[in-house]
Amino acid sequence: MTKISNLPKDLVEEVLSRVPFTSLRNIRLTCKKWNTLSKRESFAKKHLGDQAKEAATEREFMMVMMMDFRVYLMRVNLHNDLESCIKPEGELISLDDEDDVSQVFHCDGLLLCIMEDNTRVVVWNPYWGHTRWIVPTHNFHKLDIYTYALGYKQRSKSSLSYKILRFIDFSRTCFEYKIYDMNSDSWRVLDVSPDWKIDSYSRGVSLKGNTYWFARERQGSSTFLVCFDFTRERFRSRFPLPIQPYTLDTVSLSSVREEQLAVLFQRSRLSEMEMEIWITTKIEPNAVSWNSKVFLAVDIGLTFQFQVRAASFFIDEEKKVVVVFDKEKNYLVSTHNIAYIFGEDGPLEQVDLGLSADKFCYPLVCSYVPSLVQL
Repeated sequence: MTKISNLPKDLVEEVLSRVPFTSLRNIRLTCKKWNTLSKRESFAKKHLGDQAKEAATEREFMMVMMMDFRVYLMRVNLHNDLESCIKPEGELISLDDEDDVSQVFHCDGLLLCIMEDNTRVVVWNPYWGHTRWIVPTHNFHKLDIYTYALGYKQRSKSSLSYKILRFIDFSRTCFEYKIYDMNSDSWRVLDVSPDWKIDSYSRGVSLKGNTYWFARERQGSSTFLVCFDFTRERFRSRFPLPIQPYTLDTVSLSSVREEQLAVLFQRSRLSEMEMEIWITTKIEPNAVSWNSKVFLAVDIGLTFQFQVRAASFFIDEEKKVVVVFDKEKNYLVSTHNIAYIFGEDGPLEQVDLGLSADKFCYPLVCSYVPSLVQL
């Protein structure tokens, strides 16, 4: 009987290319031959190509979710049974077991992970299992509420230069903006003194190598978008929003097909518990425009507002559906993580994602597309 280890290389490659993404680590640990094969670029291109074809056929997409300080890969299919629309593919385990992740961001197949102790930062390509730990430098040693972003400068059609932005901005006398260049392995101070402020809990969204945040005036109540242009290493500011939020309103950003931005609004007033989703029609470092019509408007009742600081979401344009991630409605007694699914006619389903040991650790999601970037 022929052993699988004695099969022709092409046949072995064909078999292994059908293995789920999260099982690659086990494949590489099976034997040296498979480890070598799975790390070849030719195999990786075939594997990612086959996985992409299967996902397109099944109308699925992948996302990364941070729950209970761990990072998971999830497959999402909103075209079948909604009760089982979110399928755990498995935990991404290239990091050590003792490394608790408090924040995760996606850019071009790379994940920027901030550890729970806020003193360590790692850039991670889960496909290869490669990690690169970054040593932060800062002047405010007692302050750990830094904001991060991962982006890139396109040096040529096939070459990208990845960078990390790290800043803190408590006041005019307590602020610091630095950028880390992964090519030179060095930090540089940026000369930034904006007349606006990004709140420390505001999560940026990476799109086309740049990162977008909500920001507000230091003196005033106006809220708008700002963009950090990683090519020019400067902020582009004051892009209008389709609706002006108030201080306690829920607002959140998400990406759409890695091409556009979507924004979620929910008023904090009990008489206006309608949730709206708007999508951009143009998104560039120096220009943002919004569709004149709301993508989705849903009345979700008078008793529940998504977390102002923690709600994350994604949309399905074809199904005209939004999925919002949060805790159960009773925050004080529940630690269950829930995916709330809404359509044009209102609430459709609630998917229980399981129990969280920390009721203050909210589930965070971001889109994910594997890549062959080497760290």
